[in-house]
Order: sequence, then C-alpha cells, then structure tokens
Amino acid sequence: MCCPRSIMTKSPRVRLTDANIKAAELPPGRKEAVIWDAEVRNFGLRLRENSKTYIVMYRPQGAGRGTNSKRLKIGSPATVPNVKEARNLARAALGRVAAGGDPAAERRATQQRATKSVGAMLERYDAHLARRQYVTRTDVLSLLQRRLEHLKHRDISELRGSDIAQMIERLDAADTGSKGSTFRSRLNAFLNWCTFDARVIDANPLAGYRRRRDTRAERVARTTRGRALSDAEVVAIWSAATPDTAFGRMMRFLILTGCRRNEGARLMWEMVDRKQACVKLPATFTKQARGHTVYIAPALEGVFASCAVDARGPQWVFPSPRTGQPMSGWSKIMDRNNLRGQGSSTQGKLGFVASCGVDFSLHDLRRTFRTGLSRLGIDREIAELALGHAREDLEARYNRDGCEEALRNAFAAWAGHLESAVGAKEHDVFG
Repeated sequence: MCCPRSIMTKSPRVRLTDANIKAAELPPGRKEAVIWDAEVRNFGLRLRENSKTYIVMYRPQGAGRGTNSKRLKIGSPATVPNVKEARNLARAALGRVAAGGDPAAERRATQQRATKSVGAMLERYDAHLARRQYVTRTDVLSLLQRRLEHLKHRDISELRGSDIAQMIERLDAADTGSKGSTFRSRLNAFLNWCTFDARVIDANPLAGYRRRRDTRAERVARTTRGRALSDAEVVAIWSAATPDTAFGRMMRFLILTGCRRNEGARLMWEMVDRKQACVKLPATFTKQARGHTVYIAPALEGVFASCAVDARGPQWVFPSPRTGQPMSGWSKIMDRNNLRGQGSSTQGKLGFVASCGVDFSLHDLRRTFRTGLSRLGIDREIAELALGHAREDLEARYNRDGCEEALRNAFAAWAGHLESAVGAKEHDVFG
C-alpha cells in the first residue's frame, strides 16, 4: 500500500480501504484535502485538521457545467462501521441524484424543519423564560410539553387553529375546572413569542380565539370556588401532614404562612434567616414579582428544625423524596378525585385529600390564612401584606413603613391560634 501522502499527491483516485483511511493524514500546510475513491466515482474521504469525513460530490440533475458542485457529508469513520458501508451510503445518495433529487437540499430542509418543530421551539421558549427568571417556568413548560407531545415533531408553522380548538374542547369536555382555559392561556403566550420574538410563524393560530362567555351557573360556580377551612379541618390536615415527610413539613409551612404551593416547593435555605426569624422571598421568586417577607413564629421554627438535608438537592428546604428536587405533580399527590382508591389494579397509597379526610385544594390554605387573620382581629392592610399583596397605589408610593412588628405579631397570632386548635380539637374557633 502506498503511503498516505502519495495517495493525495500522485493519485487523484485510490481504492479506499479501512487501513489507508485510518492512516491518512492531512499534508503539512493544507487546511483540507480529499482522497477520491477509485471504485465509486465522486465518493471520497475529506481530511481536515481535526476530522475525517466521507463525502459525495455531485451536481443536481439538469444543472449545467457552470453550476458549482455540491458536497454532501454522509458520515465519518467514527460513525460508519467500515468503508464498504460508506460506499453503500454514497451509492444511495448518488442514486437519489440520478432520480432527480438533491440530497444536500433535502437534508438542509429537514434540518430547518427540525429547528422549527414544536418540540424545538418549546426548548427555545424554556431558555427564554429561564433568561427572564420566570417564576413558574417549570410548570408552564411541563403543561405545554405534556399537551403538545403528539405534535412535537410537527413544524410550528403547520400548527392550525382547528388543532388547538379541538384540544381545548376535549379538555373542557373532560374537566369542569379550568384545564382548558389554563392551557389556552399558556399556549397563547408561547405562540405570541413564536410570532413576535422568535419570528418563526407569521401569525398566532390562536389570534381571535375568544373564551366563551360563562353561563349564569358557571359564574356562580366560579365565585363560590375555594373556601376558608374550619379549625377542625385545618387540624385534620395538620395532623395528617406528619413532620417526618418532606410533603408533611411543606404542608405545615403553607398552613402557617399562607404561601403559594410553588413558593413552598421551591423554597431554598438561602432565603431562610433563622437568626433574624424571617424568610425573605425575592421578587424573582414570587408570582407578584415583589419581594415578600414571612416572619418565623416558634411553630414554623419547629418545622424548619425537623427538616433533613437531601444530598441530591441540599439547597431545597422541602425536596421531593423521589428526586431530591422541587416537588411537583400536585394532582397526583393530592388525588382529590380518589383515582387510586377506585379499584384500579395499580392502586398506590391514598392521596393526601383522602388520607386527611378533608376535601380541599392547596390554595384553600392561603384563603384560610387570610380569613383567619381577619377573624383574629388583624388589621386589613397588615393581613394583605402578610399574604404578599401590594398596597394600594398611593399607599405603596408614599408609605415606606415595612410594618415589621405588626407583621411579626400577625404571624405569631396565627401560629398561636393553630397551636391552640391542635391542642383542643373539639373547639372550632371559626365556627
């Protein structure tokens, strides 16, 4: 066998073998060289400083000699088992050319479609929300990826309003809650981003889609949705939320603070200042995009003291026991419809709603906290600030008093009330 240098300098076409491909080197002073195969015309091995690739050179059918030849990469010695298989790939590509095809253009079109697929655009949207430090980014992407799973390989420009309308209609038909409207809202934001920021579609397929007007019955149901729990119910939930589990500790945190579920699930130790007896939630963390301080009463200090650090996610206060990362999958954890207790062959342990015996949502704990503060005589403004709500416009503009003492007293009063209720279950103060 002749040496690799003689292959390139003296013979323009050499029968490629696995041995001479392995030995081939780029000549000194060259940035690129090609060893053309003697067996299959226009098939060769391209050498660059740090790579070797099999290529095919061709002109599309009908193109004149004045048209530049195209080069199509068909693999490398690292990805193609041997030169025999590379020749077969080359013959297949040249066969498509002979039949009137253009393999390079076809590959480029396929790659462009892949970069504009629904799945690829969701990945870009995820990165966009991460750059903006969007608080509920994980929940938004989880919902969109789950609902659009069957469309993830479709070009985003091929997504039709009729496709979306059918999905929303199915969600509305299967659920009396807000699944359809929540999906529509989050999908609309994503498609607006695809239209005006990413510029991959000319118009949002949801443009002009309006949520239907609620009937009187639906308006009544919406106004009565959610409730403040009685003391007996709160005690039952507190007792079921045992402090030997991360979920139990987080539930007690939500009961004591009125925080939202994601604020509890994503709470980090760096936000907890046990010396100053406060939890400082940054503006980038809360739904209202304002910093919010929660003051630690003795009962909440007891919750923090019982927390164990998970090595898989030591920064989280209430990590998931399954992953060590923030908790999610609330519908399965709560299991309000008792799906796991209806004779399924895959029954697991009861959802939390069934185990505590109280039909409630996690947001009801926030309503209970706010209602409880009012019933304990806490001033309206202090109660609203304890929830993290904003002051009214003029008040917010001119009043810089943080009301720390009053807020500490409010959290302490609520914690003390809960401790009394837990110690005297038969007495319902709110009753």
